[in-house]
Amino acid sequence: MKQGTASAFLSSVVGALCFAVLGAYGQAYRPPIEAKPGYAATGAVVQQDVRTLILNTTPCDDQEKQIVIFRTPFGTKSANPIVCPSGKTLQQVTANQG
Repeated sequence: MKQGTASAFLSSVVGALCFAVLGAYGQAYRPPIEAKPGYAATGAVVQQDVRTLILNTTPCDDQEKQIVIFRTPFGTKSANPIVCPSGKTLQQVTANQG
């Protein structure tokens, strides 16, 4: 194969691979929701500190992820665990934005 032909072939393969990866990521990503006063959601805790709570409201691996961000003031209480189709059980909390 000539150098120009090999280069063009490699570029097309890399381009197709990047498009496939980015396309799949773009379809599986939803922008996070910033909770407004009065908003409530239940999900698995991704991260929590005294000022911020980040919940994944669709925590099972077979679902498109939806993240909700709560900022002070917010309240939390325990919620029922969720059992995913894979059999994994995840603890959940319900958060309320103040």
